[in-house]
Amino acid sequence: MLKFLTMIRNIIFLSLFLSSYLIYSQVNQPRYIKVKYLYIIDNVNSESQLNDLSNEFKKIKGVNEVKFEFKPEKHRAKAIIYTTQKVRQSEADEEFKITDLKQAILRLQMMPYEFREEIIE
Repeated sequence: MLKFLTMIRNIIFLSLFLSSYLIYSQVNQPRYIKVKYLYIIDNVNSESQLNDLSNEFKKIKGVNEVKFEFKPEKHRAKAIIYTTQKVRQSEADEEFKITDLKQAILRLQMMPYEFREEIIE
C-alpha cells in the first residue's frame, strides 16, 4: 500500500511539474509580427542598382522578401520590403532596425524619399 501511495504522489508531483513548465514556456515564447515597408527611392539609375539594393536589404536580419516597382523615366523606385520581427520585450531586444534600410539606400548613392510601414499580422 505504501508503494502505491508513493507512486501516486510521484505521478501527481510529475504532472504538476510538467503542467507548470508548459505554462511557463508558453508565456515566455517570443512573439513575431509581419510588417511590410514601402520606401520611395530617388536617384535610381538602373535595375542593376536595384538588384544591389535588394541584396543589401536581404542581408538585414528579419527581411524575408524584397520587390521593386521601377520608373526609369523618373529615376524613382518603390521598394516593398516584407519582414518578420520579434516583438520587443525590452530595450535590449534588437532584431530588425528600420534605419538599416535607409543606410543601405544611402550607401548605394540613392536618396530615400518617402517611407511607410504596415503591420500585416
